[in-house]
Amino acid sequence: MLDDGVPARRRRIVHRTAQLGVPSRLLYRVEHYSSLPLVAVAASGIVVVLVVVGVALGLQSGFVSAFEVLASGTTLVMVFAIQHTQGREQAATQRKLDELIRALPGADQSLMMLEEASSAVMQEVEDVQRDQRAADTGEVDPAPVASSDAHGRHRRADP
Repeated sequence: MLDDGVPARRRRIVHRTAQLGVPSRLLYRVEHYSSLPLVAVAASGIVVVLVVVGVALGLQSGFVSAFEVLASGTTLVMVFAIQHTQGREQAATQRKLDELIRALPGADQSLMMLEEASSAVMQEVEDVQRDQRAADTGEVDPAPVASSDAHGRHRRADP
């Protein structure tokens, strides 16, 4: 703690989220604080206590239903909080990588914003890079064993 009475950890999260909107700030803080070790230990302890209480009460249906609703609700909130913060961080990382590509002389500028390209464009870039790598090393790059179609289903590559 410093003179203002605010712990350094709290000051750091407040500073990092100050420019965000209220919903984003709330989700970021939920994700941040829920990832702390003490919170994980406390949540584990609460679950153990609830299970012990449930067993002591004979696993009454009302208690079990309440526990399931609480667990499901917590899981749903955490999924959205984690997805939101990871999406923001991934977008920021992509922008930083794009800036590095832009700054490097001789870098392939067409790779910038590749994450927003169609699957066909991404496959084409992968094929070009594989061929270039094989040409640079003098090795024959084996054909891919499997690939995914537009719906994410795996299919075997033709030999």
